[in-house]
Amino acid sequence: MGPFSPLPRPAPGAEAFHPAFARLLRTCPSRTYALQAARLALLPPPEPEEAIARNGHALFLKLTPSLPTLHRERGAALEEAFRPLLLTATEYLETIPPLTLDMEPAAAQRIVQAYVAVHWARGAQAAAMSLYNAPV
Repeated sequence: MGPFSPLPRPAPGAEAFHPAFARLLRTCPSRTYALQAARLALLPPPEPEEAIARNGHALFLKLTPSLPTLHRERGAALEEAFRPLLLTATEYLETIPPLTLDMEPAAAQRIVQAYVAVHWARGAQAAAMSLYNAPV
């Protein structure tokens, strides 16, 4: 059976993000694609995009240590905290296989992981920006 293909969809406002992050948002599997992969991997369906992003936002806020008062230093600290999430999501996206009806569950699971990692990073990015712009 032939592969499914994720529907290409532009991320809202992606042009306002750093190019690496905008690419991450543009190449993220759609929810439909992730749900199909979850079914093939015998996994529960992933949460909706906004719920995953909210969780990423909340956890990033909790895990971010106290920040320097100078914007340049604050930006550097936030970038250092955010970079591993960006790299992880990018790695997942670079290794997702095309979705087919006869794919192995482990391969289908990588699609779900990519979907979750991207939306988790999206929430963390929003948290990082709010911390960066917060008054000192």
